[in-house]
Amino acid sequence: MVFDPSKAGKSLCACGMVADTFGGLCDRCVSLQTLGLTSDATSDLIENTYRTLVKVWHPDRFSHDPKLSKDAEEKLKEINSAHDYLLTHPKQRPERPAEKPPTPERPFVPSDFDFEGEETEEIKRILRRREKSRLPGILLRIGIALGAVAFVAILWFAGDSFLSSNQLTARSWNELKLELQHDFSVHFGSTSTSAAQPAPVAAPATSTTVAAAETTPASQKEKISPAQQAQKHLVAAKPYITAGLTPAEVISVLGNPTSSTGEKMFYSGSEIDFKNGQVAGWKIDPAAPIRVKLWSETPSVPGLNTFGLGSTKSDVIALQGTPTIFSDNDFGYGNSHVFFQNNRVTSWKDSASAPLRVAR
Repeated sequence: MVFDPSKAGKSLCACGMVADTFGGLCDRCVSLQTLGLTSDATSDLIENTYRTLVKVWHPDRFSHDPKLSKDAEEKLKEINSAHDYLLTHPKQRPERPAEKPPTPERPFVPSDFDFEGEETEEIKRILRRREKSRLPGILLRIGIALGAVAFVAILWFAGDSFLSSNQLTARSWNELKLELQHDFSVHFGSTSTSAAQPAPVAAPATSTTVAAAETTPASQKEKISPAQQAQKHLVAAKPYITAGLTPAEVISVLGNPTSSTGEKMFYSGSEIDFKNGQVAGWKIDPAAPIRVKLWSETPSVPGLNTFGLGSTKSDVIALQGTPTIFSDNDFGYGNSHVFFQNNRVTSWKDSASAPLRVAR
């Protein structure tokens, strides 16, 4: 085997030398393989192995079989050729591909966006410009919000002025405002009233009702709680009749009754009952209705849809509204009735014509 320099660079053998055969081995590795040796075999090992193989494959050993003798002769030729190549071509330094020169290390330069240290002046300028650019948007949103509030306020005052000065709408408008004020006071704990709302003009009181009002014992007046007093004064300015009003206050709202007997006042088919000089109940005739109203003493429970045994009067009022028949232990809604004891529901009578919102 002769080394051919023209093959250099085509491929490399596992030992690092140029591969000259189709199998990817150099001539030296092929010769060592013929002798059954590895690439790290020493020259002494090569000589000893060669002598042993010559003895094993000598043709004289197979003289009894011409075919085996011929095969041994061919094998011995390969062994001799490999031994001769290894003697004339000692082991050389393996060829290595040209190595690229090492890339010089780039000195570390802090980036403009390296925030491990202090911010650069450029970043500070960028941040300042960003904050300045956001300021007009914030001011614009604030201005829009203030403008919307001012617009709503102008609409409210303009509508209030128009509706209050119009004889056709003044009464209903004032009722609505007072109703909203009462709801606000109940839900947010305020008992103050608006002094700007005009009270109805009081009609002349009869001697009987005035005398009944004046002869009310002082001890009974003192029994009225501050909350009841506040509610009485709040409702007295309304065109409604409610519990706790005196006869004089009822007359100031409804005018003189068509008739009265003892502690009852009749306005056509409707009647108002008094107890200890204050409204304690009523029966409203649909043919001759009068304006009555009951308010919940406590805010309604959020999500309340029905009432049942043990519910309070406030729960029933919040669900059913003001009853047309009212007494201490009976709320009537058309033909339906709800009965109470100690301010708690004990039973009811439900009518299909006026169904109650009770838990089924």
